[in-house]
Amino acid sequence: MMDLIVLEKQSFPLHLVPMDAFLQRVGGALRPALETSGIRLTVRADAAKIPLEADLMETVCLNLLDNARKAIDGSGTIILEGVAEETGYCIRVTDSGKGIPAAELTRITEAFYMVDKSRARAQGGAGLGLTVCQRIVKLHGGTMEFRSIEGKGTQVCVHLKGGTPA
Repeated sequence: MMDLIVLEKQSFPLHLVPMDAFLQRVGGALRPALETSGIRLTVRADAAKIPLEADLMETVCLNLLDNARKAIDGSGTIILEGVAEETGYCIRVTDSGKGIPAAELTRITEAFYMVDKSRARAQGGAGLGLTVCQRIVKLHGGTMEFRSIEGKGTQVCVHLKGGTPA
């Protein structure tokens, strides 16, 4: 809850961050734990420099990757991608997990909302992660987009504006 309050009350300086190196570093931090769980992580990123508060955007990426991990029972795959777009950059996390029912997609960024309450609580979730992520992305002038197919997996796209090709 404190994270949400702090995000509402502060402004953060943005600095141009080389996204390929940033996403490789974030992915590398989680790769050993994911591989231990039987999950293969692939990281690929277009080179571009995007205005970010790097620590906050790292929080977003780590939360999205952790959610992807929690959605996979047993072995599976997660792809962390960075894609240069005409007006900015997309950070995309795709998993081969359970997927989210279509009726739930509009609610997943609500505070305390959990699609699978028993699994989330058992894995230490409180239902605030995507709410915090959405606020951080909004502070960056960006948007989050969710696509999911039950039984196939989920894809989250964080669209950020601005930046320059590397």
